Amino acid sequence: MDIESILESLLFASGEPMTVSELSELLKKPSEVVEQALTNLEEYYRNNNRGVRLIKNNDRWLMTINSEANPYLNKLKKEVFEGDLSPAASETLAIIAYRGPLSRAEINEIRGVDSSYILHQLLLRELIERFPNPQRANSFLYNISFKLLNHLGLTKIEELPNYEELHKKSFG
Repeated sequence: MDIESILESLLFASGEPMTVSELSELLKKPSEVVEQALTNLEEYYRNNNRGVRLIKNNDRWLMTINSEANPYLNKLKKEVFEGDLSPAASETLAIIAYRGPLSRAEINEIRGVDSSYILHQLLLRELIERFPNPQRANSFLYNISFKLLNHLGLTKIEELPNYEELHKKSFG
């Protein structure tokens, strides 16, 4: 695989902005090489009217959807919002509710699979929220949202069934 294909995969799987230094470290390539490959990808997507775009903000790069696809994405979002949660989404939501706040890596470790897509779906439904991890730059933590608490008729997370017992088991 060439460097551009690898970068494409990393940014897609991450779903979050990544710095050139993070990508350089993962690839074991000089920053200049990574920056040039990202610039090449960004130009390719733009010049070939692709469905995705690369956005650069300071030193961070994010793969996102081409805004011209928004009408189609809105139809998809409507279907996602109106449908039931999948078993995987329910499992992920329960993990976050009882053990959160958690990083994506921690959620992946608990579930044993990559949870990027599920987290994205839960964020779209506003059932969870994401905020910067104070312990690790360029990383995020996930927690349940006020919207979910309100939907469940709860005023605080501790009102979840067996919260104290299960939370203590998780954190000793």
